Amino acid sequence: HSVDTRSGSAIIRGTDSVTTSHSVDTRSDTTTSSMRVGGILSAQSILSSGRPYLIYGTAWKEDQTSQLVTEAVKSGFRFIDTACQPLHYQENLVGEGWTKAAAELGLKREDLSLQTKFTSLNGQDPEQIPYDKAAPLKEQVEQSLVKSLENLQTDYLDSLLLHSPMSSFDDTMTVWRTFESFVDDGKVRRLGISNCDDYKMFTKLYDQARIKPSVLQNRFYEASGFDVGLRQFCKKNDITYQSFWTLTANMKALATPEIKMLAKEKKLSPQTLMYAFMLSQGHTPLDGTTDSKHMAEDVALMQRFLDGEELFNT
Repeated sequence: HSVDTRSGSAIIRGTDSVTTSHSVDTRSDTTTSSMRVGGILSAQSILSSGRPYLIYGTAWKEDQTSQLVTEAVKSGFRFIDTACQPLHYQENLVGEGWTKAAAELGLKREDLSLQTKFTSLNGQDPEQIPYDKAAPLKEQVEQSLVKSLENLQTDYLDSLLLHSPMSSFDDTMTVWRTFESFVDDGKVRRLGISNCDDYKMFTKLYDQARIKPSVLQNRFYEASGFDVGLRQFCKKNDITYQSFWTLTANMKALATPEIKMLAKEKKLSPQTLMYAFMLSQGHTPLDGTTDSKHMAEDVALMQRFLDGEELFNT
């Protein structure tokens, strides 16, 4: 089995928490009969279509990050998630990977969507902090952005997330106000937050933000009630709900005879069936597979949605 990595093993230091999850891809080495990668041209074309899509997740890939990101883009992924957190992400290798693939495919920067995160001190390896730990919080956020732009070899980010709420709401808003200045300066296009399953906190952030969150990225699992209330809020307010741990947290369900039968009926594996269900709800799963065949299966699933196929009646 290959290891699917999402944004997201729980690291909790102090009162800030950052979740970075291994997700085990349990698919067999079967492949899809038709994988029309050519139809997926750019992130902008996908967004313009209004169709759902998958994001390639880059946590826990270490020195394989560049190669895997290149493979993902060449397979057809156009959305990439990372973080300025050397403990679990090699953001500079993400930059190497997407630029290599783009050069080989003739893609431009705007054909891809790059998303990264600011991670607080409590979520960092003390030996690899990517900013001055003694600096005021606002400056830490600013330094992190500079490092991310350098690592990703770009002059703007499509999306910037706070990796986890800060230890106080005031600090969370300090980070958010700094994020807003990045949007004002044209350095970032969309803002969001990860690891925030507290409905009251998220809606308070939404209410107080001048530039509203466009993304909520959370672990999708039973312990949080699968974020039912938050997902409804996101839908009502045009916020993209991104899920991680989508496969790992639901492995028992995916192994049931009923799910296997339904997947077969829809010409999917149980894992791609789970992704299809999330996509049909308008959600955006992170997909961290390290298997090239599974990349192709997942891109083929995206293509079916881009072609307008309805795999579930919602």
